[in-house]
Amino acid sequence: MQTSTTQQRIRDYYDVTKPNVISLLVFTGAAAYIASAGWHTNILSLVIVSGSIWLGSAAANTVGSYFDRDIDAIMTRTKNRPIPTGRISPANAFRYGFVLLALSLAFSYYLSPLSALSMLIGFLDYALVYSYLLKRRSWLNIILGGFSGVMPILVAYFAVKNPVLPLAGALFMGFLVFFWIPEHIWSLSIRFRQQYSDAKIPMLPVVVTERSSVRIIAITTIIMIAYSFIPIFVRSLGFHAIYDGTVIVLGGLMLAINVWLLRGPSSDRAWTVFKISSPYLFFAFIGIVADILIYTH
Repeated sequence: MQTSTTQQRIRDYYDVTKPNVISLLVFTGAAAYIASAGWHTNILSLVIVSGSIWLGSAAANTVGSYFDRDIDAIMTRTKNRPIPTGRISPANAFRYGFVLLALSLAFSYYLSPLSALSMLIGFLDYALVYSYLLKRRSWLNIILGGFSGVMPILVAYFAVKNPVLPLAGALFMGFLVFFWIPEHIWSLSIRFRQQYSDAKIPMLPVVVTERSSVRIIAITTIIMIAYSFIPIFVRSLGFHAIYDGTVIVLGGLMLAINVWLLRGPSSDRAWTVFKISSPYLFFAFIGIVADILIYTH
């Protein structure tokens, strides 16, 4: 019985970090490190980069869950999380989040002071700007909170002593995540619109009609696709033909599914768009890594 209780407690402290959300951030950071280091990738540094991003993201999610504990208890999608159910007390979750942050900053500082600074900025943007200040107040919450998605790329980039990718290229990668976030999250929000409304969270689909939400999602997708094409015309960013082909194919797919959503706006179609948008970022970053490794020595 004691072993079972201990295992459940460990599981609860793992779940409060929202590990499913973290995995994509760790992947983008790891990919950015490889793209920045090229064939000089150091496996130990890659592991430390990935671990520090995991810890920092876990810290932000845990502290964010502390701030969200009352609204999480209202939403069907989140009411079974560890804090709303009482499996972890709010005070313990808050302390745990800052322990994770301290570990993350220690590891990232070992990589470089700028990596640690990027990590801290990412934490503050998500936990303070998004979760505490904006989530309940403005539909712009996910946009201004999206800067936290840029930071794992910079944590990774600044960990490389002699990067083969220019800083502008790393910033481009970071803001590709930034432009991807609204389309991804707002598609999810359409699916759970009523739950967000019940919790009085002003996500875009709550403050405008479903049809208007779909149109705005389509516009943000077009902006993201246009942004992703910039390296095709600005070669100083450090990308080549492999990247070009990847984003042209992916951009065409994303444009097609959003036209499909526009032609028949519904929560079911929005959910499909949400599920397809995650692989977009995954394959875009795979394309970047392949491009750098093939074209550098």
